[in-house]
Amino acid sequence: MRKSVAIIMAGIMAISLAACGKSSSPAGDSTGNAGKADTGETKTVNITVQSWQYALGNYKGYSNDDDLTKAIAEAFNSSHPGISANVKIMRQEDHYNSLKVDFASGDAPDVIAVAPGADLEQYKSQLEPLNDYASKAWGDDWTNKFTEASLSTIKLSGDGIYALPSAMSASGTIWYNNKMLQENGVQSLPQTWEDLAKDSQTLRKAGKIPLMFGGKDNWQNYDMFITIMGTINKDLCNDIFTLNGDWKSSDVVKAFDYYQKLFKDGIVQDGAISTTLYNEGYSQWRDDNGKSTIPMIFNGSWDLGSLKPDNAFYKEYSSNDIKVSTMPSIEGKAGVVLTAPDVAWGVNANSSNKEAAWEFVKWLCYDMQQDVVNGLGFFSVLKDAPQITVDVADDYKAAYDTISKAVASDNTVGYRNSFYTKLNDALFDQLQLLGTGTITPEAAAKAMAEAAAGITK
Repeated sequence: MRKSVAIIMAGIMAISLAACGKSSSPAGDSTGNAGKADTGETKTVNITVQSWQYALGNYKGYSNDDDLTKAIAEAFNSSHPGISANVKIMRQEDHYNSLKVDFASGDAPDVIAVAPGADLEQYKSQLEPLNDYASKAWGDDWTNKFTEASLSTIKLSGDGIYALPSAMSASGTIWYNNKMLQENGVQSLPQTWEDLAKDSQTLRKAGKIPLMFGGKDNWQNYDMFITIMGTINKDLCNDIFTLNGDWKSSDVVKAFDYYQKLFKDGIVQDGAISTTLYNEGYSQWRDDNGKSTIPMIFNGSWDLGSLKPDNAFYKEYSSNDIKVSTMPSIEGKAGVVLTAPDVAWGVNANSSNKEAAWEFVKWLCYDMQQDVVNGLGFFSVLKDAPQITVDVADDYKAAYDTISKAVASDNTVGYRNSFYTKLNDALFDQLQLLGTGTITPEAAAKAMAEAAAGITK
């Protein structure tokens, strides 16, 4: 998705909305009194919010799903008399599968989390246009309150604003257990691809997994390929994903070749193609007690919240000398990072409670940005980003400085998948085949060119 962004990291992230009925009401009351009847009496308007796991980030230190959703609902409900939000989170795949069924039956949530880009494009016909709501709340120039990067993938279709972002992240980075690397014969994180391949064999001989990678996850595959492709040729990377470049170009073939080398050269763990990052990968990177059994993981800024001293696992976890780096260079070119809004929030166009649903979106994406920043895992989406007001540890500062320096550079790619669902599906299929050694990089490039040719811009 997108990038050139903000300033502070943190962590609240997502929630989704559920809905039913129809409403002819226009923009909602920005005072939060969406539940007041004309008589002045306050009635409770119930709304449902649905999202995927971890989309809510590390809100005020909560990590348990039930505690997190309860805390979010209580914070919103206490500040919005007359509205009662019921927040649900689930696995991302389950979230989208549920939406398909619920939209068809007319039982979709009032507030819905959706990933900007292809997923938003797919669901926008079922979401309420939000420009009028936002203009009423913040004025006609309301988009100037948000960073350009946070809205870029949301505005791609060019026919309206159907969701607002709540947090930005940076992905395409390696987090590493420096203590474990050194104990197993690798004195520092490899800086080149060749060193990465060599050091991975050193770690394997020591009985350690080299680089943990969630190869079963579509988003991890996209992050990895785009990181590699953007490192090799950033301009071409942008062009092929917007259907303005040739997928059969030699640099695309080269990127597919390097992706396949992750598996052929033993850089990622055995069985990576059938591993999910949540929670298979993360449970080995850090268990509930802070113990780690792997030296490196392909990760992103959302994990910065794990470096908070008030976490119960922090003392054990931090003793491993946890550090962050961009990916090793390829042929002398420094690894890029991917910057984009992780999640956007929309209102069900058929909700009977659009005004109340909008109040939740407004609250999460604008009013709560201090909590996003203080969550210590994400960037704020606002140009006038609030500063961190909580204490941070030295290892957090070091990790944050590394990521923010990369984010502030020109060496970024501003998206984490294509705007076109069919292209995303085709890419995931080709990456899976490359990972199993079923096809060659040339065949993958040809297949992608054929998929792109069948898409109407």
